[in-house]
Parts: sequence; structure tokens; C-alpha cells
Amino acid sequence: MAAVPEFGCEHYKRKTQFVTPCCDKIYTCRFCHDESESHQVNRKEVKELICINCQTRQKVKEECENCHMRFGKYICLECKLFDDEDKGQYHCDGCGICRVGGRDKFFHCAKCNMCLPVKLLNKHKCVENVSRANCPVCMEDMHTSRIACYVPDCGHLVHRPCFEEMVQEGFSACPVCQTSLLNMSELWDELDEEIQSTPMPSEYNYNVAILCRDCHQVSEVKFHIVALKCSHCGSYNTCQT
Repeated sequence: MAAVPEFGCEHYKRKTQFVTPCCDKIYTCRFCHDESESHQVNRKEVKELICINCQTRQKVKEECENCHMRFGKYICLECKLFDDEDKGQYHCDGCGICRVGGRDKFFHCAKCNMCLPVKLLNKHKCVENVSRANCPVCMEDMHTSRIACYVPDCGHLVHRPCFEEMVQEGFSACPVCQTSLLNMSELWDELDEEIQSTPMPSEYNYNVAILCRDCHQVSEVKFHIVALKCSHCGSYNTCQT
């Protein structure tokens, strides 16, 4: 059989299209469908494919029943996923979908209900079903998204581009729990110096109760107009109670 040129769309390189079970239309992938229609397709409900090489319409399978061309180098019949590019794809039974990056580089956390890098094994804070929530910044899906996620110490996921945009705009706290997302020690040192050089008038010489958003401890500290420092961890990410 003669060499077949590269086919696909901007999302996937593959040698097949699918017939949508929801609207009986032909698309190369679910993203192409969802960008064009007012509804989303459930790719696991796809029953028919169309071979790009010979245009044969057929049931979902790994290769064309007519010309015998394989529809992708990576194929997952459960997810109806076909891809000619090597992205380290693997199917995770726990997530129920295919992931990229290499099976040996990730593990599935049952409580978080998602795959995480092996470097976080026994070193991350579990948040139950965390990936089933939308990104707290853009409000788009995270569990099936092709966009990488940032995993902060607090455990609440954020799309990495959203996290990077937050930092660029000067936001350094988790949008969900307000815990610091970055190492803030340099800023805390600057606030120490500013407070020391800004004495408060005598009428403001009183204590206030504060809650630290970083260590979640309550403490009583001297009031200062600049900021209020946690007496437990030294963070200025605090609020009055």
C-alpha cells in the first residue's frame, strides 16, 4: 500500500474521522466538534468512523476494514482516541480517560481521583475529586482538559497558563483557599523592614486576633496599618478575625 500523507486537525494527527452520535455529523476530533457546535460530544459514545484513505464508513476499530490502514499509532478503543503523534499516551482506569506524558512518570491518587507526577507520591495534599472541579480562574474543565495543571501545596488545581497569568498580574494566593502559592519570604522580609520603620501612634497600641491563611493558626498580635504578621509561621497572608 502506498504511503499515506499526514492527516488530522490542529488537535490530533490521525487517519480517521468520526460520526457524532449526538448530531450525526462528521468531525476529526471532539474538540473540533465542541468548537463548532452548541453542545459537547461524548466521545465514548462514538460508534462509527470514516477512513480518511478510502472514505469507508464503519464501526469503531483499530484499522480500516476496507483498505486495512491503521488509524493511529496510539489507539484506545475505550476512549475512541486515535493519535499518530507520540505523546507518551496511556489509559488510566482510575481517571477513566487517556493521559499523556508516560505511564512511568505518573501515578493515580484515588482520593484526588487524578493522575499526578511521581515526584508528588506521598508528598502532596489530597483534595477529594479535585480535578472534577473547574479551574477557579477560567472556569473551564480540568479533568479532561489538554491544558497542563499546576499543583500547589494546598492541593487546589489551577491551569498552568492561568497560574502564570495570575503571578504576572500580582496575585500570589490560591483562588480557592487563599493560601500562598509562591515562596513569599522576600516580601515578608520587606514588610518586616517597613513595619520597623513605620511606628504607630500610641492610640493604635492594641492587639488584634488574626487568622493565618498559610498555616491556618489563630494568634493575637500588635495592630499595624501596614500588615499583620502571624506569630506561628511568620506569614503576612493574614486577616483579622
